[in-house]
Amino acid sequence: MSDTHIDTEEHLSGRNLDGLPDLLTIKELSVWAQIPVSTLYQWNFKDYGPRPSKFGKHLRYPREEVRRWMDSLDRRNWPPAA
Repeated sequence: MSDTHIDTEEHLSGRNLDGLPDLLTIKELSVWAQIPVSTLYQWNFKDYGPRPSKFGKHLRYPREEVRRWMDSLDRRNWPPAA
């Protein structure tokens, strides 16, 4: 029997989206993006951030949706640093 457990921290340690699974759990996205799970839940509630797909009661983030959302962020619209 093979061990299918993936060490989330090690598996998601890179910043490149191409190495990520096609569908990420909220914890996987949290680890990869270094954004707290609670923030991702708040963003989902506020219709902000990458749009998850819902499988029953479980949220999954398609890798390409995460890429689209990241590409949509335009630094020119950020408020000036204090």
